[in-house]
Amino acid sequence: MGYPAIEKYMVTHNLSLRELSRKCGVSSSAMCRLLQGKTDIRKSSIDKILSETGMDYETCFKEA
Repeated sequence: MGYPAIEKYMVTHNLSLRELSRKCGVSSSAMCRLLQGKTDIRKSSIDKILSETGMDYETCFKEA
């Protein structure tokens, strides 16, 4: 379980988890848990991730 669109974005843009977390203003540990599907995430963090990636919610957070 996870969000492959976010992982693909990281690969395409050559970003580490830490770099994406910094750009989105989300802690690295929270981003890691999110990508593993182990946590809920606040709306404010979702908005930051969507803004950074340019994806819509359905694309970005479609589960594997």
